[in-house]
Amino acid sequence: MINSHPSTEQLAAYANGSLADGMSLLIGSHMTYCPACRKSVEQFEALAGAVFQETPAEMTLPSLDKALALLDEPEVEEEILAEAGSPLPLPVQKELGVKLDDIRWKFRLPGVHEHVFTGFDGESVSLMRVRPGRTMPHHTHEGEEATLIFSGEMEDDGQSFKRGDVAMADHNHNHHPRVVGDEVCYCLIVLTGAMRFTGPVSRALNLLTR
Repeated sequence: MINSHPSTEQLAAYANGSLADGMSLLIGSHMTYCPACRKSVEQFEALAGAVFQETPAEMTLPSLDKALALLDEPEVEEEILAEAGSPLPLPVQKELGVKLDDIRWKFRLPGVHEHVFTGFDGESVSLMRVRPGRTMPHHTHEGEEATLIFSGEMEDDGQSFKRGDVAMADHNHNHHPRVVGDEVCYCLIVLTGAMRFTGPVSRALNLLTR
């Protein structure tokens, strides 16, 4: 069961095409697990389509009622499954262009490896592989950080995030996520603005990651 979702504003921006590419990849991937968010996006798209077909001055009450009625339709319960044998959803697999076993990971910390995507202007988008028991150093953000979990379990600020969950953090958060359980955690991270380490060895880490 998915407990943490993108915001309504993010889903609406995804539906109307105004969301940045990295967050669009994250939300599109989240929707492969989440029929509720897929339905919400469909409703936003239908409502926008009804509005654009007629100008506000011409829009009749029946057509507006028909569009708004979509918001009350039941959720579609089916789940769009990722490709067999991989923890990654299809949108991420397509963006990678290679199989999971062929990814050239970069070492970041013991038990923590990263693959950085290119071509996302204004965003830092990366796939992380984190082994159980590993904790990220304390850090905060100059912008926003969105994390989508593909496998394993991450604990952060007293919350647990599992497959399909989205965790959000910004400059108000000084946190150190930790992977728990016995499963390797694969996750997609989208950053706007720099990440700043705040723990005991923060000065050295900040120099290394500039």
